[in-house]
Amino acid sequence: MLTNVIENRGSYYAYETIDKAWALLMRSSVQVPGSAPEKGDIQEKLKLLVRRHDLLPKYGKMLFRLINEFQPKNIICAGAVSGMSLLYLAKADSRIPVFHYDGKPVLLSVTEYLLEESKVANVSVQYGLPDFSTADLENSFVVISYPEDPDRCREIIQDITRNRGEKPKAIIVNGIHHSPQMETRWIELTKQEFVRISLDFFTLGLAICLRGLQKENFVIRY
Repeated sequence: MLTNVIENRGSYYAYETIDKAWALLMRSSVQVPGSAPEKGDIQEKLKLLVRRHDLLPKYGKMLFRLINEFQPKNIICAGAVSGMSLLYLAKADSRIPVFHYDGKPVLLSVTEYLLEESKVANVSVQYGLPDFSTADLENSFVVISYPEDPDRCREIIQDITRNRGEKPKAIIVNGIHHSPQMETRWIELTKQEFVRISLDFFTLGLAICLRGLQKENFVIRY
């Protein structure tokens, strides 16, 4: 998988649409209320918010390829990402539904605009969080994106661990080295027996939960 999927430098038709959306946002001078509590009502450039909360293109493209490889039943994304990250998740396969939970309201208009402009119809934006301890996670691909909120990240990981049903095929955790607390969250996840293979890409971590695999942990320079 490492060579054929993660390190694949090939091009996909969908990349062109997503790259154009990224370039458009990076040229934007639009300002919105700062999303960090310490900023209060101070205006912040939209492109800086997107860079802070969304995955960089190289990681988004990696998720795109992973979804093509795993072919999950659905994709569950929790956290403060905008339409940029959702485009990578949704464009991988338009037949796979994507459910986005607990996004930041300040980014909602950006998300809706990008999804509409890119003609994406398989994304559902939800408020709040589902109960991961009872949710149907079988054959799912879960993305947890709370680099600045390790407590919320831990809550979700604990709920997935407590879930008595089947585990997801894979779990992505964004920001695993953002803080010592986030590093602890990642270590806690990789120690779970249902996680068979973990890959640390520094910016994010991939936990593969497929049965029958030998338990191994890797650190990948990406």
